[in-house]
Amino acid sequence: MGRETIAIDARELRKIQLLQLDILKQVDRICRKHGIKYTLCGGSLLGAIRHGGFIPWDDDIDVSMLREDYERFLKICGRELDKRKYFVQTVDTDPGYRWIYGKIILKGTVYVRKGQESIKSRNGIFIDIFPRDGKFDNFVIGYIQSKCAFLLRKILYSPVGAEQSKDVKARKIFRILSKIKKKDALKLLALIQFLNFGKKTKMVRCWGLMGTGEKKKYELRAKRYERYKEEHWLDLPEQEKAKRKEGLLRCFFTEVTDVPFENMTVMITAHYDEWLRFTFDDYWKLPPKSKRIMHQEASAYSLGKYEEYAEKLLEEDGREHDGKA
Repeated sequence: MGRETIAIDARELRKIQLLQLDILKQVDRICRKHGIKYTLCGGSLLGAIRHGGFIPWDDDIDVSMLREDYERFLKICGRELDKRKYFVQTVDTDPGYRWIYGKIILKGTVYVRKGQESIKSRNGIFIDIFPRDGKFDNFVIGYIQSKCAFLLRKILYSPVGAEQSKDVKARKIFRILSKIKKKDALKLLALIQFLNFGKKTKMVRCWGLMGTGEKKKYELRAKRYERYKEEHWLDLPEQEKAKRKEGLLRCFFTEVTDVPFENMTVMITAHYDEWLRFTFDDYWKLPPKSKRIMHQEASAYSLGKYEEYAEKLLEEDGREHDGKA
């Protein structure tokens, strides 16, 4: 039996956003001090361009950087990030953590996404840090990398899928996959990276997530996805069609620019228009009101000792809150 969903209204969501913004300021401080390039991505990138900050109903911050920058960033965090306040969560620092990208968690807070109660890792208010690895240009090798990544994601997700999947057959498969130890599954990531043969490939991907086209295909199913491509991709250059399916160009992460985000300045890719167009199509168009909702639900949530601080941030914020997310 599933746990009860905790209602998070617009006021509470804004407090979460403001605490996440505090974490982002630490990320930005470290990156600028040490010459590390990053970019906001996903809904955070869209929010930066379309809203000058958070999308009002968005509940997370997504940051992305190339693997070499990501690894250096994690090492510096180990030295310079306040360990009393923040926890840098990776598969190496948290035995229960099962995603192949990092999070920076605000200690003393609680945030468990509904459906993920079976993953016994540390939790709290966080932002995501996504590393981008190379995708080899050769079709066969790139295909092997993609299939290895697909299997790796399914193995790591298996404790959740074994309980939450609506399909009985899928639950059985996930139960079998859940028997594979995390350390053995991560050998697939080592293989994916090895298949770059030490080259700085033109294309890069976050292997811990589905690609843009892969996600769209999953959402629409195969036949509808083919119709979608015919309607939306007809006039696109071949190179852009490839990026929609396979990843992003490395230059998206090496060529960055500064933009305002809420009350700070952040780095984003200099190619933000191209990224947003092939991720969201007409990204300036707001979704219908029925879609302007948090995309994640919580089964456990508390700001703990940061409740008073969050209220103070909210008073200084100036954004109106009607109590509806």
